[in-house]
Amino acid sequence: MTRRMRAPGQRSWVAALAVATVALLFAGCGSRLSQSAIEAAAHKPIVGGSGGVTGSSGAGGTGAQALGAGGAGCSSTTTTIKPAGGSAKSTTTTTKPASGPGTSSSTTSTTQCSSSALASGPTGKSGSGGASASSSGARTAASAGAASGGGGGSASNGSTIPLGNVGTYSGVIGAVFSGAQQTMGVWQAYVNQHGGLNGHPVHVYIEDDGADPSTSVSDVEQEVSQDHVIAFVGNLMPLTVQASVSYLQQQNIPVIGGDASSTTWWQSPVLFPQGSSDLGSDQAVFTIKAAAAKGYTKMGVVYCVEDPTCSNGIQSLIQPGGGSQAGVTTVYSSSISITQPDFTAQCLDAKQAGATFIYFAGDGDSLMRMANNCAAQGYKPLYVGDSLAITANLASNPNLNGLLAGQTNFPWMDGFTPAQATYQQAVKQYDPQLAGSATTAGEWAAGMLAVAAAKDLTATPTSAQFFQGLWSIKNNNLGGLAPPLTFNQNAAATPSNCFFLMTLQNGQFVDLQNGGTQCVS
Repeated sequence: MTRRMRAPGQRSWVAALAVATVALLFAGCGSRLSQSAIEAAAHKPIVGGSGGVTGSSGAGGTGAQALGAGGAGCSSTTTTIKPAGGSAKSTTTTTKPASGPGTSSSTTSTTQCSSSALASGPTGKSGSGGASASSSGARTAASAGAASGGGGGSASNGSTIPLGNVGTYSGVIGAVFSGAQQTMGVWQAYVNQHGGLNGHPVHVYIEDDGADPSTSVSDVEQEVSQDHVIAFVGNLMPLTVQASVSYLQQQNIPVIGGDASSTTWWQSPVLFPQGSSDLGSDQAVFTIKAAAAKGYTKMGVVYCVEDPTCSNGIQSLIQPGGGSQAGVTTVYSSSISITQPDFTAQCLDAKQAGATFIYFAGDGDSLMRMANNCAAQGYKPLYVGDSLAITANLASNPNLNGLLAGQTNFPWMDGFTPAQATYQQAVKQYDPQLAGSATTAGEWAAGMLAVAAAKDLTATPTSAQFFQGLWSIKNNNLGGLAPPLTFNQNAAATPSNCFFLMTLQNGQFVDLQNGGTQCVS
């Protein structure tokens, strides 16, 4: 798996180079390998994960984690960092220098730390041993190959399939998608150890678009033209998907799963959402009805201003007296910023308005702060949220006890079905430090949708073969990872209005539907 983050300029690149060089000098625990050994090691498993080795503490992202029967270690790597158009790139394979003035490169030495990192299994490209960029956000890469280690399974041995992933992984919006890149690493590791995509190992290239539309388009074009990806998997682009969809349609490249939080996801024939529809107010109504069933009928609505998807589809709920379709009455509504440190004013206003529960459309950290601020004022309403706002760390907050949360994919703690149990096993094996969330569940489901779509892949996989596999999917819930999914040839996906539902009970998230979905009538 290859991860890249953009740098603002030359100084960031120099700092990144210095940090990467120093990190590798001090991380090594052996002498430099021969060229033949390096080439052999480039086909060994490395997966990016939260337990990986990092460089400076100020660097964004996590290092690469070697997998093998003996636990974490480092593998032989060659790291090249070069500025091109104001960005730096670190990769573990031979890279041709980008043309143009001001282009340069620097290559670090290669070391070997642990034989456990050299478990067998064919891969595409090996990854960096975890040297991380400076805090300025230099563009870096971490690759994952076919994972090995305990648990059995058979490694894939066909030609490697390059897959892309572009998402907003930095900035305010990026915090919402914490764990997404690590989940892609877990998925890649698991799939490559269990036969790949119809016999082909995969290599995922990850780009952070920083919520900038022009950057997003550039990232998508780079992965198609330079990395030669034939499909994208799990793109998390709530603010930028519209910018690149025309190019994807021109190139006829499918996007298999992602945030699916804007109408674009349900309008384009190249986008294949892996979860329930966010069109209209179905998801909100579904979760609010659960609150009404518990006797909570006076609703306060709080929604973020940074992302239009926070308020899209709930306009009728925001209006005074709204919420009738869900059996409740809106008595208070307010926009918020997910960067504001305190929500006391909103708490007091909602309390005065008589709101017995709060429908919260924002990120998990803001929900945590609001619950604490309200409790400090003696106000403890029921909280209701949806999808990406719900993260594992919320369970530790007693002020959120009783929280109700609708989900577009399986609740991340579920193991009711074999497919759900496989996710739990994969995380435990490949990245046990990964914190579960709606984001991690959605990314895993996107990856397994790619597995379901791979049945038509031949010895020479193509985008067209992925399309054929996707179009054949009808009323398929991926073994309990998703609502029933149906895709249509050369047309937009059929929206699903069926959702999962979970609650927070005494510090534990619990699936109220035992791994199944319920549809909005």
